[in-house]
Amino acid sequence: MRVGIIGTGRIGTIHANNLSRHSAVSSIVVTDVMLPQSEQVAATYGADVVSGPDELLESVDAVIISTPPGMHVDLLEQAVDHGVPALCEKPLATSLADADRAVAYVSQGDVPIQIGFNRRFDPGYRAARGLVADGSLGTITLVVGQHHDFELPSEEYIAGSGGEFRDQLSHDFDILRFITGREVVRVHAAGSTKAFEWFAKFDDYAQIAATLWLDDGTLAVLCGSRQDPVGYDVRMEVFGTKDSIAVGLGPRTPLRSVEAGVPLPTDPFTEWIQRFGETYASELDAFLAMVRDGGPNECTVQDARAASVIAEACTISAREGRIVTLEEVG
Repeated sequence: MRVGIIGTGRIGTIHANNLSRHSAVSSIVVTDVMLPQSEQVAATYGADVVSGPDELLESVDAVIISTPPGMHVDLLEQAVDHGVPALCEKPLATSLADADRAVAYVSQGDVPIQIGFNRRFDPGYRAARGLVADGSLGTITLVVGQHHDFELPSEEYIAGSGGEFRDQLSHDFDILRFITGREVVRVHAAGSTKAFEWFAKFDDYAQIAATLWLDDGTLAVLCGSRQDPVGYDVRMEVFGTKDSIAVGLGPRTPLRSVEAGVPLPTDPFTEWIQRFGETYASELDAFLAMVRDGGPNECTVQDARAASVIAEACTISAREGRIVTLEEVG
């Protein structure tokens, strides 16, 4: 199988590495608007370089889209036009209108499109999903999620990110649906720029929190911050009437307890690739199996749109200071 990569930044490089070691992949072809960047990736992983997306899509069996989010919808449309199955990094789009455009375009045909919500392939989250589904936890009553980055992003990144709810918490919105099997019906969210006021220049936040009501009455609380001086911290707790569990809690979890006798974290995570690096290989396995064998689509454009709707509702709620229903958003 010949597989292309559009966008050879950090995530594109991770995909190139995984493709180079995959038994189902015979060759790799890459392209990027930054030619030296694509040439470096090609030299490292034995790939071919082409001038642009159209040339790439004419010569591959499948493609990975790992460009900045604002380019995703246009490239997905090009992939569909060429009949090339695509694995597209999250988010599906930087606005709900563009997400709707992508869903409508993809739904017109039968070209498989998988969205890269890689946390769905994390063993902890998958174990949690299984325990919820088989009733081991009893009736689920509360879900609490945390997402804290270690280092602040650049202003350039924030300018094109789509906002903290759409960018940072999109994974958390998706994994909430994935684990519970339920849909969010309304939200109440807030944001702050405390200590990092420059985020306000981009109508964005440095810290966010959201309360979410699910369609079976379960309550969820998700929060995020753009900077945690201890490390990169992504966790989730699920509470049921029979048991409660935590995902992402271990020796490297960047939590510094002030209780006596509690050890400090060992080599705490400082970036997302340390915490979730292995999920990209598992995600790729699922994508290639879908393309080659007609396997299941582990994350559809409809799933990605659902995360976008939640993010949009939270953004409106934070700006207007009120509860927002997802029906209101669309």
